[in-house]
Amino acid sequence: MIQSTGNNFGAGVIQFKDYQSEHEIVLNGSFEYNDTNEAYQNAKVLEVYLPNLSLSRSAVAGCFCAAMGPYAWMGTTAKCWIKNRDTLCIEKLDLWPDRHQRKIWIFTLFGLRGFHDLQVTLEKLKTPQLAQSELLGYVQSKYYYANVHFMLLAFTFSELTFNKPYEKIDIVTNADEDFPDDVDAVVPFVTCQCDSKPGCAIIEGRFKDSALLLSGVPHAMSYGTGYVPFFHAWLVRDGGGGVAPDVDGRIRIVLASQTQGSVRYTYIYSMDMDMVDGRVLLNGRMAFSLSSNPESTFSIPSIPDGTPTCEAFLLAKHSFEGTLSFGLLEMSVNTALGAKTVKLTNYNNEPYFNATAKDTAVCANLESE
Repeated sequence: MIQSTGNNFGAGVIQFKDYQSEHEIVLNGSFEYNDTNEAYQNAKVLEVYLPNLSLSRSAVAGCFCAAMGPYAWMGTTAKCWIKNRDTLCIEKLDLWPDRHQRKIWIFTLFGLRGFHDLQVTLEKLKTPQLAQSELLGYVQSKYYYANVHFMLLAFTFSELTFNKPYEKIDIVTNADEDFPDDVDAVVPFVTCQCDSKPGCAIIEGRFKDSALLLSGVPHAMSYGTGYVPFFHAWLVRDGGGGVAPDVDGRIRIVLASQTQGSVRYTYIYSMDMDMVDGRVLLNGRMAFSLSSNPESTFSIPSIPDGTPTCEAFLLAKHSFEGTLSFGLLEMSVNTALGAKTVKLTNYNNEPYFNATAKDTAVCANLESE
């Protein structure tokens, strides 16, 4: 556990559960603040001061930022990064001028920048078993990764089929025998659009004893909104120990623009990704537009030789007709048999998805179970 020594936006003392090594930091925590105070008004970037971080600088990652609405916290993604060994930076979002109570959740892995000459390490994404009931829709794209220090858990639903206030749902049941049972955290769960302001409803759940419990569901929440509910969090484990795995290098993929054949409105505007060894982490950002097709494959000749075949899930922010929503985007890199392609899969229900993806997400050499 680490505690802030200050901040530049008028919040109180901020605490994070943390795991730190020479190559990665995982932070778990949340905090509230008010955007009417003078310190916040003067800040260009939100800064949280933390003592003696193990990284001198990280790649850009993602967090959740929200304002309190009449039914729930309404929010979206924001960039965050480690600026130096005592400063965590968070993008300042001014999307809710008439809603002053704000909250930020950081359940994020920060990877170190600057490695070269990647050596690929084989790791596996695994599939947890999720509870099914009349309250849940179809569960899709569920996966997790875990080592002795931390885990990544993510899944989406086609929809949630309830709208009762203060419903309580046990979502995650027993997975396989090595599913982590030493995580205890109050976590954000992204649900739907439930008022006219920017953002999706974010409700808090408790992840404990290998289960995610949701309660306090917004009264205005209903199914069929076109926004896919999802969970995505890096979680620090309490029982971990030992030496963290080393990181040998990185591969950088930079792309100015790419169109999928002659398909209109389906293209990547830009991509700047770092692949870092260890669990093969993907750090970066990408701007893209997808048409009514749920997935599109792009030929990317500029993918460097030696790039591993892998898949990643990124947080994507989408703006359509003034309503800001976000969800999970799957990106698959294929270099098998001389191929150099990237496939994007959109798990949101909107027929046209114009978005920016930014996060640090896990990759694996297509050894998913």
